[in-house]
Amino acid sequence: MVSDVDIRPRRGTKARHREIIALLDQHGALSIAQLAGRFGCSPATIRRDLAVLGKKGLPLQHYHGAVSLTRTNSLGSQIEDRQIERYQEKEAIAQLLIDFISDDTIIGLNGGTTTTMIARALIKAKKRVRVVTNAVNIAYELSINDMDVVIVGGAVRLPNFESTGPLALRTLGDMHVDLGILGAEGTDPYFGFSTTTEEEAAVAQAFRSSSDKILMAIDHSKMGKKALFRLLNWTDVDFVAIDRVDEFPVRGFALPDSSVVASADRATVWKIAPR
Repeated sequence: MVSDVDIRPRRGTKARHREIIALLDQHGALSIAQLAGRFGCSPATIRRDLAVLGKKGLPLQHYHGAVSLTRTNSLGSQIEDRQIERYQEKEAIAQLLIDFISDDTIIGLNGGTTTTMIARALIKAKKRVRVVTNAVNIAYELSINDMDVVIVGGAVRLPNFESTGPLALRTLGDMHVDLGILGAEGTDPYFGFSTTTEEEAAVAQAFRSSSDKILMAIDHSKMGKKALFRLLNWTDVDFVAIDRVDEFPVRGFALPDSSVVASADRATVWKIAPR
């Protein structure tokens, strides 16, 4: 358990939020008083922090003065459970892209935890964009928040709640997207971007064909990994958003023509050499 007397020096709000997430992930349920003691702040401050994190999409459960991360086995919660992993990294990517995306842009989003957080960031920022997505959960969240969204039809697959198959491919073939933003399971210097299913790979390739530009949103844990099916080649991609700010973190793969086009304290958008 976290000791009530383990008081840390006061710090910025964002840093405190990051440590609250880490503590809940490590210890499970913690009381408001324990968290307040940990950071040397008032219980009211912790409650405000938790309210902000909840609005950002962190799945929290409150009971009897304590809080924990929600972890269930229901199908509807699978994305939330996975989203806990690398939450801070994905949040950094999503927040950076809010400034990178221009108003009145037609955005494409495939399914996944990173793209779900990007959608939530668009909602919070009240970004004036139109979104095309094959992810049912993303379409639902955007629509109930009065965002302009078009959902791609097709057979729905778990765990990302994505529509795939011939109907999805035909639908995307009749659409135009300014900027397709895609997630992936792996990023390899030579194999490119990859995923675990053939159907998801086909949808990503359809997004590529329909989009003027493609941005891959990847947290660093996916770097240097290969899943079974190639999603896109490096030559298919225009930008890569990563939760790193120093150098392009693909070991063994030099990108001499790449350049930073957007950067924040915890994420960077790199422009890849033109096709």
